Amino acid sequence: MDAMKILSPELPQQPNEYRNTAPALEERTENAAFLSCDFSRRDLAGLEFAGVTFVGCKFTSASFRRADFCDTFFENCDFSGATLRGASFRRAILCGCKGMGADFSEGYFADARVEQSNFSYANFSEVKFRAARFFECDLADASLSNCKLKGLELQKVRLARAELYGTPFKGVDLTDCDLTGVTLSQDLHELRGATVSALHAAAFLRALGINVK
Repeated sequence: MDAMKILSPELPQQPNEYRNTAPALEERTENAAFLSCDFSRRDLAGLEFAGVTFVGCKFTSASFRRADFCDTFFENCDFSGATLRGASFRRAILCGCKGMGADFSEGYFADARVEQSNFSYANFSEVKFRAARFFECDLADASLSNCKLKGLELQKVRLARAELYGTPFKGVDLTDCDLTGVTLSQDLHELRGATVSALHAAAFLRALGINVK
């Protein structure tokens, strides 16, 4: 299967740099780099970010409701407990980040890559994914219910006990993902047209009452 084409963020070569101390933010922030800044518990709802890099920043329990991240790069950032309901990530990369229990519901991920990150127990329900890729991520116990997929790749993703009901995974290759104990509809219609490993296929058939020898 050919790799999905995902546009990379366009980042400035000489951004305005902020280190260690998180400044007050305007409604729109452009061409900036935040290094080891702590935005924990800040209300940043509805703000716009374009051409911005975040490295080693903390967003724990912060509010980013309806925020817009375009051409942004996050590395080793902590979103644990943050509220990002309705936030958009366009041409964005999240690498080495964590966000246990973060709320991304009703959000939008387009030309977005999430790599080597831990978003266990996070809420991605009703998210729209368009040309998005998760690689080597932990989404155990997360909710990905009722999502709309127009291009989603999941590579080496741990989805153990995740809620997947109502999300059609047609065309998605799940063969190297951990699907142990995932929550699906009784008829497993979410997996129609998806590709799964023989091991998981046998488990799903048994769930339908079909004996596999």
